[in-house]
Amino acid sequence: MMRFGILGTSGHAQRVAAPVLMRSPAASLLGAAGSTPEGGTRFAAEHGLARRYQNLDHMLDDKDIDAIWICSPNHLHAGQVARCASAGKHVLVEKPLATSHADSLAAGGAATRAGITLRVGCQHRFRPSHQRVRAIVQSGALGNIGFARIHRFWGYPYFEGMDPARPPAWRRSTETSGGWIINDIGSHLLDLLLWITGSEAVVAGAVLASQKFDVATDDSTAVLLRLGNAGIGLMETSCASQSPGSRIELYGVQGWLRADDTLSGAACITTHQGDAQHFAPMSMLDAYDLQLADFIAAVRGTTGIGADAGAGSAVAAIIEAALAQGSCANGGVRSPRGPLTDLNAVHPASREAGTQTIHPATRGTPCQTTP
Repeated sequence: MMRFGILGTSGHAQRVAAPVLMRSPAASLLGAAGSTPEGGTRFAAEHGLARRYQNLDHMLDDKDIDAIWICSPNHLHAGQVARCASAGKHVLVEKPLATSHADSLAAGGAATRAGITLRVGCQHRFRPSHQRVRAIVQSGALGNIGFARIHRFWGYPYFEGMDPARPPAWRRSTETSGGWIINDIGSHLLDLLLWITGSEAVVAGAVLASQKFDVATDDSTAVLLRLGNAGIGLMETSCASQSPGSRIELYGVQGWLRADDTLSGAACITTHQGDAQHFAPMSMLDAYDLQLADFIAAVRGTTGIGADAGAGSAVAAIIEAALAQGSCANGGVRSPRGPLTDLNAVHPASREAGTQTIHPATRGTPCQTTP
């Protein structure tokens, strides 16, 4: 039985982490630490837990805890990963790994030096429909992928109890969110695109817009990618506009594939061969159950399909480059780290190793923003 603490006492911690841990046959939840001592006490009372943690340091001092599930605001993730790793705790951190590429590499480095297992919360990898899409690509049935598109709109508020007028303050700030919708949903889509295609990615263009909500960051985003030497990738996401459902489209030199509603209902995969594969709807928590089981197996030495530090860094690099380019098109979105001097090419082999390779000869010149 792996013993967990949760960092965070509201939102995702309440809605996902606590119920998933408490129903897992392989995990036990000891307690949680929030931004205030009262948060940990309230959380323990609500979930019938014996331990009440005052803060992260208090929880890390508990030698009974094996792993921490981090559910805090985005800008805190990288530093908290490093602190947990230093204390010898394994870490499952919600995406994004960090709000900058440099911080994502630092978090991964801290985990490597400490010898702990680090995984990033990309639970959509565990949907059977996505695993089938990846298997088809890996089989070579489509040939080299020329075009790849992934689309997912999810109207805000996502869940009951959220303010319909606007998201929490930390999501409205590029400094603390690293971009609202591009990190909220877009990070999942980018991870799937890279994982499914196995291609290196270079940001070729991006538009980040506020179409409905009065926020300083984005509620709608499109990112154009160069995949490998000649492939073209497109990621589209919004919490402002309506859409009939999610879609993944892959077009190769030998065939094509379309996967509908893999993120939003009963999924169906069709290909150039005229076949159709149907998948029953999967509940939100079911995907997290599978992710947790994969994380626990990874801690015990079994290789799984969870997103590692290299995968998290790959997505962080793309989002950082997209923020730099998208700010020129939108005028309202600023990179939290200022304009980039280059765009990041991410090679899949380096993601497996938890490092990132930059290929300066393969990218164009990013636009510049004014502070």
